[in-house]
Amino acid sequence: TGRCGPKEPVMIRNGIDRVTDAPYRSLLEHLRLGLVSNMSGISPRHGWRSTVDVLPKLFTVSCLFAPEHGVRGVLGPGEKVSDGRDELTGLYTHSLFEDMVFSPGTDGTDAAYAPRADSLRALDMLVFDMQDVGSRYFTYASTLLCTMRACAANRVPLCVLDRPNPLGGLVTEGGRQADDCVSFIGLMRMPIRHGLTLGELARYCNEAYALSCDLTVIPCGGLRRSMLWADTGLPFVRPSPNLPSPDAVTVYNGTCMLAGTNVSEGRGTTTPFTTIGAPFIQPEKLADAMNALELPSLAFSPTFFRPAFGKYAGKICRGVDIHVTDARAVRAVTLGVYLIDTLRRLFPADFAFTPPPTGARWHIDLSTGGHALRAGMPPDELLAMWNEDGRAFVAETEPFRLYP
Repeated sequence: TGRCGPKEPVMIRNGIDRVTDAPYRSLLEHLRLGLVSNMSGISPRHGWRSTVDVLPKLFTVSCLFAPEHGVRGVLGPGEKVSDGRDELTGLYTHSLFEDMVFSPGTDGTDAAYAPRADSLRALDMLVFDMQDVGSRYFTYASTLLCTMRACAANRVPLCVLDRPNPLGGLVTEGGRQADDCVSFIGLMRMPIRHGLTLGELARYCNEAYALSCDLTVIPCGGLRRSMLWADTGLPFVRPSPNLPSPDAVTVYNGTCMLAGTNVSEGRGTTTPFTTIGAPFIQPEKLADAMNALELPSLAFSPTFFRPAFGKYAGKICRGVDIHVTDARAVRAVTLGVYLIDTLRRLFPADFAFTPPPTGARWHIDLSTGGHALRAGMPPDELLAMWNEDGRAFVAETEPFRLYP
């Protein structure tokens, strides 16, 4: 007489879904709040609406702060975000993202990426809610660190509404940056795949960098470190315009390395980061070579594409589509290292790292955190060096982890 059938997945609760619960309501009510958020902050509990729209209906929000892509997510990667008024809420929006600058000594801590003192003066607390993708390259973590520094300097408390790391919290990949490779695509000294949520990163950075930020994290309800995005019960929401699918997020830590090369990472197509190529590539040759590596849970098929924007806009590119068969087994940093090594070997006369403008730094060095990949260190040696560094990071961050 009982019912048999598939079990409904348990939906974890994001920080925004818990703000009206005790004791968190009392933390936010009767205060003048500022909000750092964008289209990636969605609240299932409040009608699947953006935190930008939800929080002002629950508490007193005085203004918004816009990270890369803007609060509505319509701007492209690296595109300047301007001050202005949000058309839906009517709230004034302060930019947290000027033009991307990688000049010598520029580490992204200046006013171009942090709330200005005059914008914080009338606030009692700043709230931060964005969906990270578990990658050092992704600028939301750097935005968080800049925000923490500004809050500490201006004595404004910060509340981080936590969200899951879609890659889970059991695996780290890649080493930490060298001192001369810190930039806004890697302000926090951490592995490429860091294995933490933004709430956990905030707790770690507050201690590791002696920020003295008055920090509160509202954690996710029901989250465990072993959970990938598919395990959370939450539908996929694009964390940025060029990450349109879970597979794109899964391989992003690898294929985003191509941003520092003359190979397209698929921006300008409907499958960015899972499609890569260039006019000079022989697709069958590349697909065969990558499949021969037998990288866990990854398969490669020859493809042709023509980007609408970005590298090679309007030109026919040849390359591979990358297929994920089991996200839990994928090691995207390993994918990126071997993909670049294979491209260099197969197409030595054509493949190149993108040279920096005069006086600036190599993008590939900033993304990978050092010079070894560009210098040609063998993949096995490079990955072994990085993984040792990653293990040290895990030990350092253990006291600041929130989820079992």
